[in-house]
Amino acid sequence: MPPEKSDLTQSKSVQDFLKAVYSLQQHGERVSTNTLAEGLAVAAPSVTDMAQRLVTAGLIDYERYKGVLLTPTGESVALKMIRRHRLIELYLVKELGYTLLEVHAEAEKLEHAVSDRFVEAVATKLGDPELDPHGEPIPAPDGTMV
Repeated sequence: MPPEKSDLTQSKSVQDFLKAVYSLQQHGERVSTNTLAEGLAVAAPSVTDMAQRLVTAGLIDYERYKGVLLTPTGESVALKMIRRHRLIELYLVKELGYTLLEVHAEAEKLEHAVSDRFVEAVATKLGDPELDPHGEPIPAPDGTMV
């Protein structure tokens, strides 16, 4: 019996996979498993295995030899993680004095560890910003991108 979708989306590896697909897919084009494997620094068969699990959960559309594409649900999860990451980066720079070179690695760790409540408290503390410290847009709480 496959794991529940909500259980799957709590997994760090699933969250990172969906974020990578979102970052790599351009204008609705599929992302090859080799490109994903390179971006995630994992073996291509691991990407294929994960892709098959996420198809079952309704998070991606995967076609062998054609690659993967996020479903609307998968895109929603990816945007939630991107929001978390970018807000944490901005908080680390503005409030804790991190440099731009330090913040990405720290945010990668923290985005999986903090609660939704914490993320929204950070957003409020920062005045609901639209851009992260690198100038990238921060997705809105409803998952839309400016």
